[in-house]
Amino acid sequence: MTSKKKTLFNHCFSFIMAPIFWLVFLNGACAYELEVLTHSLQGQVYKNDDGDLFGKKHAGKRAFNLEVVKLMMQSLDYKNHAKIKEMPFKRAFKLVQVGESYALFNVSRTPDREDKFKWVGPLQTEVDYFYEMKKNPTGIRTLEDAKKVELICVLNGGVHQETLKNNGFENLFPSTSYETCFKMLATYRVALTPSAESTLDKKIKVAGLDPDRVHQTPVIVLKSQGFIAISTSVPDWVVDKWQSTLDSMKSSGEYQRLYTEYFLSKAE
Repeated sequence: MTSKKKTLFNHCFSFIMAPIFWLVFLNGACAYELEVLTHSLQGQVYKNDDGDLFGKKHAGKRAFNLEVVKLMMQSLDYKNHAKIKEMPFKRAFKLVQVGESYALFNVSRTPDREDKFKWVGPLQTEVDYFYEMKKNPTGIRTLEDAKKVELICVLNGGVHQETLKNNGFENLFPSTSYETCFKMLATYRVALTPSAESTLDKKIKVAGLDPDRVHQTPVIVLKSQGFIAISTSVPDWVVDKWQSTLDSMKSSGEYQRLYTEYFLSKAE
């Protein structure tokens, strides 16, 4: 923590005997606002005239996560609770590690990442499978089988790339987006691509594919939970406030309301 932030932190907890007008003043001064980043929105959000991001209703996980985090920021009295910036995952992932006051969602919490961030969540839990084209079946039944196919498209810097590399995969093709991976899958430039089961339909739609052409293999790549990753220099009391805010949303029913309104399709 910088000396400036230490001084502000000390002031925030030294006003018990202060007059009421100092309490009002310090309530604003003690706000510790993070710069919040996200990634891979894949057509599930839109921007207003001010460039603020909003989730599209019934659009899926990315829209849902965005609205959950925005409501958390609003509850934490962030002045610009709609100011969330989208950028490529690998760049944002690095920025949160080297920066002082950043938060990034949605990030899978893995053993290799545990000490690189402070964590808030989970935002949701999901299962990720390998997918292939029905007309180009690989016949894989295990992860070892998947090591023998020609190429597997993964998000550059993402959890699938990390997990598969750690499991000895050498046939990975890193891409900047899931949309590109599914387009490459459709043109047989790669044999497989992984995806969370819950977001598959949205990725296929953005890629312009007929869902009937895509086949889920029986091979699970990973079971994961999505979290908000926060710079390690951020004080624990700030992280605790974020976590308690999310927990309160879940217990109050606000979390489920957003899940129904943004994650689930209208048919569900």
